Amino acid sequence: MILSVYTATGREVTTLVDQVQGPGEYRVVWDGRDQKGAEVASGVYFYRLTWNGSSETRRMVLLK
Repeated sequence: MILSVYTATGREVTTLVDQVQGPGEYRVVWDGRDQKGAEVASGVYFYRLTWNGSSETRRMVLLK
């Protein structure tokens, strides 16, 4: 399973999860930082969850 965060223009901000996960319910918290540890601006971001050849993308809002 891969869970990544993207800007509205499609640039990857960070990858939150990149490992095999068994069945079940999981919770992931994003601290609003990019891959290098720098804080990103408030705004609209997208997250993509990819698993077993399928993927789903949803919108989220980061407020500080």
